[in-house]
Amino acid sequence: MLGSVLWAWSGFTVQSSLAAQSSWETDLSNGFTLTVNSETNHLLVAHEENTIWETVSGQPFLSASSGVDEIVDSSGNFEITDIDTNKCTSQKISSVSKESWPRSVNEQAAVIQGSLSGCGNSTAEIDFVINFYVPVEFTDRVAFHIDLNPQSSLDASKLFLTYRSSASEDFYGLGGQASFASLKNQSVPIFTREGGVGRGDQPVTYLENEDGGFAGGDKFTTYSAIPQYISSFSRVFYLSEERTAYATFDFTDLEIVTVRYTELAVDGYFLQASDILDGITKLTDYTGRMSELPEWVDTGAILGIQGGQTKVNKIVDQGLNLSCPVAGVWLQDWSGTHLQSVAAFDVNISRLWWNWESDSTLYPTWAEFVQSLRDDHNVRTLAYINPFLANVSTKPDGYRRNLFLEADEAKYTIQNSTINSTAIISSGPGITAGILDLTNPATISWFKDVLIEQVWSANISGYMGDFGEYTPVLSDTSFSNKSVDARLYHNEYPRDWAKLHHSLASNVSNFSEAIIWHRSSSLAANRYMNLYWVGDQNVDWGVNDGIKSAVTLAGHMGLSGYAHGHVEIGGYTTIVSEEDSSLVIVNRTAELLGRWGELAAVSSAVFRSHEGNIPSFNTQFYTNTSTYSYFAYNARLFRSLAPYRRNILDTESKTRGWPLLRMPVIYHPTDVRAKNISYESFFLGADLYVAPVLDEGRQYVEVYFPGQETYTHVWSGVEYHGGSVANVSAPYGKPAVFVVGHPEHDLLKDFLAFVSKENGTVINV
Repeated sequence: MLGSVLWAWSGFTVQSSLAAQSSWETDLSNGFTLTVNSETNHLLVAHEENTIWETVSGQPFLSASSGVDEIVDSSGNFEITDIDTNKCTSQKISSVSKESWPRSVNEQAAVIQGSLSGCGNSTAEIDFVINFYVPVEFTDRVAFHIDLNPQSSLDASKLFLTYRSSASEDFYGLGGQASFASLKNQSVPIFTREGGVGRGDQPVTYLENEDGGFAGGDKFTTYSAIPQYISSFSRVFYLSEERTAYATFDFTDLEIVTVRYTELAVDGYFLQASDILDGITKLTDYTGRMSELPEWVDTGAILGIQGGQTKVNKIVDQGLNLSCPVAGVWLQDWSGTHLQSVAAFDVNISRLWWNWESDSTLYPTWAEFVQSLRDDHNVRTLAYINPFLANVSTKPDGYRRNLFLEADEAKYTIQNSTINSTAIISSGPGITAGILDLTNPATISWFKDVLIEQVWSANISGYMGDFGEYTPVLSDTSFSNKSVDARLYHNEYPRDWAKLHHSLASNVSNFSEAIIWHRSSSLAANRYMNLYWVGDQNVDWGVNDGIKSAVTLAGHMGLSGYAHGHVEIGGYTTIVSEEDSSLVIVNRTAELLGRWGELAAVSSAVFRSHEGNIPSFNTQFYTNTSTYSYFAYNARLFRSLAPYRRNILDTESKTRGWPLLRMPVIYHPTDVRAKNISYESFFLGADLYVAPVLDEGRQYVEVYFPGQETYTHVWSGVEYHGGSVANVSAPYGKPAVFVVGHPEHDLLKDFLAFVSKENGTVINV
């Protein structure tokens, strides 16, 4: 044995023992062991002799590079160009030791130290240390902590962690991923932003990007980018919630995973679960689980309506007369609207006033109106909130408070240090707005008072907590907390936004009966939510940004710990021609609206519609008796599933974090075809299998049945067997739903009664 050597690292001193041999093994506690081979740069973590994580023998597991990534921001759309210069090519392990580590079960961590070299033309090196330990809070997994310390002549800015995968290992999660089932072969950026319009679907994406911008997005732009995955091998990997810098998970090498992280320190966790559902449980042991959904959401539809009190009353009455179960109305225009000219398309669209007080023209008796809907029809009212404050100085019908001016004066908004004033967001002509600075405790206190006094003072039952992804990352972006780095805080903002609303629980008497739904998320933001929605889709049948993408998004979000999700019936974004505004490129048809309603009924925790960004160009559920009748039928279908759905939410979701909508891979992780199903089919809980109609003009679906179970088609009674493919009839109103096996409960009784009653119903579109 060589003598001991004293190491100093990041503020602590370690007594390290250098062994003469190249291979070293240590007990991490709780059955976990770490084996290190310094000659081959091979690390292996095992649990009771089963490998759960290892690096690639003969290759560096750590690297670093210089350069600052280029991030360009335009109205919440962020275009990122990765810049990697002087990337290190060599790695050497110099010591392995044990160190005191209070957060560990045995109060020790295994410490590997060494250096990186070959960093461009420099002969300088980067020292590294990587610690492994079993955390005291989560004894079924291993935590790691990495620090890089460049010599003064190097300007390294990011690190790379590389480890082994398998050609047959597929990856899921990473937040709101819309375009792929497995993320194998992809490199996935972790940066929350506008999802984009089109995201690769043409010609929409081309039209959106035609002016030189990047509003069209791509297949990885998402409102919810989360640094975690669960693989088909039931392996779980995630960064700690404090690590919010821009990252990339690269799965393009079939046998390697590389995590690129744009800081020189990172920590996270990995574990081996018994199956994928167990992996979700273990992930949500760390992140927390979503709060309970109130039972009133089970009873029917939440009608998305704009236009004021008279219109709302008329549409509610019409729905009740058509046997539409109406649980609530969502009135996003409660704070007023104004027309905004979109010059590129020569069209005016209605935008909301972001001032968070009721509008005196549309809703002159707001509080009384909300209460009357509740008293007369047991219909609840939901509003709309986002983290922006708009200057309402030009609002025609006036205002009681100008929240923008109040916040601007008190510096409650994110600041631009160049002008020493509010950082103004760009959201089209006529809107001057700032973003709440949630690093400032005074901002949070002030805005909570605004919400309590101006929003919750009416007897509402919640609201959409929109946006969360616009936080700028410019060099002159500044916050009340001067230690906050804009690039590090950007991905954290959605969690703070959800946390702010969650903190109202002790101040709002009916908060436990409310829903607040978000589209933007961070790792562990789910602990502050009781509902998410899959964001804005185009009003079309597209794969990347239409109705199909809504299913894929929900599937991956469920594998990221977000159990209570819903799709927005009908989609949101309408596209018109830049040359001729009368030429509509994408708009909602009655057929699309009806099929989207079917999808929501058999996939979602909440049944909620949206009029879209240009309501007049789209078919609405209330357009005529035919569209309303189809919508009412779907709402009744949704209601019939309430006992089954509620049992899942109250047991599996609440205690285990399991999602309502489950990708087929969850139950069939070795089935190659099942692993690559994104939108074509899904499980609703364990006992229903659904293959929705997501193509125009289609009256049947091709269904693949995974596994060895039997699948009984609820409408015909025909049994299908696992491993087979069949064309299944699916006329309007009869989505292809199958009972899996023979459930030993009666939770599907109401649903099957609905099927029996409506089996002869013919819906025409």
